[in-house]
Order: sequence, then C-alpha cells, then structure tokens
Amino acid sequence: MIYLYGDSFVENEAAENLGQRDHERWYQMLSKNLDEEHENFGECGEGPASSLAKFHRHYEQGYFKPNPKFVFFLSSPYRIPWTWLKPQEDPKYSPSGKMDRTSGIGISSAYQDWDVEYEKINHPHPRDVPLYAEYYYTPEEYFAQTSVYESLQDELDHQNLKNVAYLHTLSKLNNWPMMVFRVFGMNPNPFRKKYDVSLFDFEKLNDDTFHFYSTPMNDHSSKEWVDEWIAEAGTMNHFTHRNHIILSNIMTNHFLQTYGTASFLTEQWHEHFIRSVENQQHRRDRDPNTFVDFIYE
Repeated sequence: MIYLYGDSFVENEAAENLGQRDHERWYQMLSKNLDEEHENFGECGEGPASSLAKFHRHYEQGYFKPNPKFVFFLSSPYRIPWTWLKPQEDPKYSPSGKMDRTSGIGISSAYQDWDVEYEKINHPHPRDVPLYAEYYYTPEEYFAQTSVYESLQDELDHQNLKNVAYLHTLSKLNNWPMMVFRVFGMNPNPFRKKYDVSLFDFEKLNDDTFHFYSTPMNDHSSKEWVDEWIAEAGTMNHFTHRNHIILSNIMTNHFLQTYGTASFLTEQWHEHFIRSVENQQHRRDRDPNTFVDFIYE
C-alpha cells in the first residue's frame, strides 16, 4: 500500500471544482506502475503541521499495512491550522457559491489572504493582486496571525528542512520506502528573507530507501506556462497530464530501485508550453462547463 500526504498537489480533487476535463492523475499512474493500491490523505491548502498530524495518528494507531510506501508533499509551514478558523460547513464552497470564513477553502487560504493584505499595506506592488473580498478577520485574529508569523519567521522557514530530516529518520527506523517533496522553497512569506540554500543539501540523505526531491513542486508547476508569472491553479494537482506522467515516473523509478528493479522512465519535465487560459478564475467558477483552454507551442 502507498500512503500519500500533502496539499492540493496530492488531493484527488473533483475535476468539476477546477473547471477541467478529468484525466488520470500521478497517484493513479503510480499505483499502476507499481501494481499497488494507494490511500490518498491529501487536502487542498493543507500545511505540513496538518499533514503530519494525520500521519502521526495513523502511525501511532498501527494503521499502516505491512510493507508500506510513503509519499509526502510538504506545503508551506505558514499554513497553520488556526483553531478559530475551523470550517462549519461542507462542501468547501458556501451555499452562496462564495468563499467565506466558514468554508474549508477559507482555512486553506488563510495565510495567502493575510499575505496579500500584508503586501497591500506594507509593500505596495504595481500589479493587481487578487484578494478574497468575501474573507475577513477580526482585529484580534489579524494581530494573532501577524504576531506568530513575524515572531516565528525563521523557525517556519526552516521547518520543512526539519520535517525532511525527521521523515528520513522514520524511514530508516522502520525500513520504509519513502519520497519527500516540498511544494515551496524556504521563504514563501511576505518578509522575503533570503537563505543560502546550498547549506541545506539534503539530497545527500538519498539512498535506495529514502529520496528527497529538492526542487519545489511549485517551481515545476509554474514552468508549465510560457509566462510563469500567470501560473494558475486550475490544473489537476497543479500539473497538466504530461507532467503527471513525469511526476509518477520520478516516484516509480525510486520505489522500483528500492527493490533492486531497474527502471529508466524519463524524468524530464515539460516546460513553457501553456500560452493562455480561458478563464483564470475557473477554480472559483460555479459553471462546470468552463474549461481551461490550453494553447500549445
């Protein structure tokens, strides 16, 4: 059994939510390649604190079947599961069709909403930045977020490096085949602190059992677009079908290597081939017939 944890790069989100025509996803391809079933615990907008909390419950309750494999996508540590933003309704969209503080998507967007507001107030930007007008915070909530993000910036920026080292240790303790990805780099925050990432070459931990993929997934996703600046979230798990194949190949190569089976599936990403999109707001479009219009080179 393959166990998957992470955010929107992992969740098996309905194609209708994205205004997309469905296609086989990387996790379905991976299961076929390895001839193993998978369980997908990914959830859109989820941070590593929430992903690892799920994993810990499963681990400590003896949930995993014999000879498990694991895939982790570690999203932004700034995605904190604030207790005062618990969703009060389901599905993720409110009855009005708009995102609000009681909808699941509100929690997943909490950091992004705060980031945009912080940028607007402190660092005006020449381009228009989309803002969730329906979403709001009380002054106390905004103060709480700001205090935590500013006080723990360095800790949060390094948190996923610690998570990688922790998962590497668990992989070794249990002899678990594992792949770990990061969604963003070290500084997906409004303070824009720079780090010498060469000091954190965690690929040196890689062997036949454990594999850390160092390039952030968001980098590969944005490079699907000719203009990386307009990279849009409407594709399934943020990738078009051709790069779902590449992502599944990367994992397949590693897991087959774990058992000494040679595999040489291509790991070359397809880049800069999407030139336009029909509706850049299709993730939030209530019309399921509004599809992405890909124009290829």
